[in-house]
Amino acid sequence: MRSIVAWLVIGACVAAPCGFAAERFTSDKPTPLKRLKPGKDDGNAVRFSGSVQLAGQFLMVWKRENGGTVYRQMTFYPDPGSAALLPHPADEKPAAELELANRDQAGAMLRDLVTLETPLRRGETSAAGAASVTIRNYRTGVVCDHRWYLAELVSAARQDIVVSAREVHPGC
Repeated sequence: MRSIVAWLVIGACVAAPCGFAAERFTSDKPTPLKRLKPGKDDGNAVRFSGSVQLAGQFLMVWKRENGGTVYRQMTFYPDPGSAALLPHPADEKPAAELELANRDQAGAMLRDLVTLETPLRRGETSAAGAASVTIRNYRTGVVCDHRWYLAELVSAARQDIVVSAREVHPGC
């Protein structure tokens, strides 16, 4: 009986580090974003504290409903220099797109920076532009075998570059 308990304890000690090994994150440039300890409600998400300024393009999809604006998608595409500031798993490429969690506030900040609008089906509108933004509450996780990056938009300012049309990407 003692040998069975001993083997179970040894097995648990060996297996636990493998099953709960922390994913290693890195950034291609020094970043002000610092990894937070996991919270009990984080699931597989990894959270970072701090804020960082990024440059790039944004895409938003919105629709007028019930006298207001409903933002369906708010995505920021950091330029390569900005993406290098964002932590990502060491064995993966830097973030190519970042969903903005505070859609209503982000929409209000980015609305005046739109340089390209395209009507979509069902009365929706796709709008794009370039901006220099500040984000906080950066986090990442995996859903449907796809790594996602999410943050809150703090501020946005016009960036004078040419914006190309981007396709709208529905969820999984």
